[in-house]
Amino acid sequence: MDYLPHIICGLIAPLAAWFSIRRLTRARLIEDTPTSKIRSAPQGYVELMGHISREDNTPPLLSRLSNTPCQWFRYRIERYERRGKNSSWRTLESKSSERAFILSDGTGQCYVQPQRADISSHRKRVWHGHSRYPGTDDGGLLSGLLGSRYRYTEELLCDNDLIYALGYFQTRHPPSDSELNQQRMADILNEWKQDYDGLIARFDRDGDGNIDLQEWELARREALRKAERERRNQPPADAINMLSYSPSRQQPFIIATSEPESLSRRYRWQSLGLLILSLACAAGLAWLLLQERTIAPLTH
Repeated sequence: MDYLPHIICGLIAPLAAWFSIRRLTRARLIEDTPTSKIRSAPQGYVELMGHISREDNTPPLLSRLSNTPCQWFRYRIERYERRGKNSSWRTLESKSSERAFILSDGTGQCYVQPQRADISSHRKRVWHGHSRYPGTDDGGLLSGLLGSRYRYTEELLCDNDLIYALGYFQTRHPPSDSELNQQRMADILNEWKQDYDGLIARFDRDGDGNIDLQEWELARREALRKAERERRNQPPADAINMLSYSPSRQQPFIIATSEPESLSRRYRWQSLGLLILSLACAAGLAWLLLQERTIAPLTH
């Protein structure tokens, strides 16, 4: 007896049900999490909305396939392959950028770390070609003979795109002035040590050719005063807001160019579709088992 249909239905039914629950959970998280302003956002899991902006003098990324200026990209290269009577698209290469981009909502800025995020963008393009990378084929007779054997998929986030983000928010405060002064003092002392003769000439008060503990303490105080003078001439460092994936598996990291209402609606439709698939597979498995029981007595 062929048990392959039983195995397929038995695997798909619980998997589809599990993914259906996950999609529904995401929809409810989006609906139940209030939108926060960056300036007053609490530390932890938050929902933000704003536009992508770029720091001054920071060049944009160039997407891998189309060389389009952007702030984030993801791409996939596939090749059409035939194996006997079967044919399918096989993924040859896929990658996404990891550079942080800035989300600004008018009250503040937040650096978004895209690693491990579920990102969906309306800037999605799919096209075909005749070589592994777009633009490297000649487009002539060879292209016509080979056919479009390669498929390219590229998604982008660009400057000024309105994005929705649900993730783990943290504010990282700069070190205190005293900590910065201590760090700079250590750097200054290391610089002075590189010119040991100059250090001796400056702080060897007893003329023995060495720096004793009292003389070294004098050098430390002078280095600290120099560090403090330098700090007074520098602007104060600002706190940095970061949004990244949550350490809790129950809190997904979602970035999208959709409004939260349409995004939650999409997840609910996906959840419904997966639930129907799960029920259909479960019903199919039950029907197969019932058929076996009705046929078994007839064979004896």
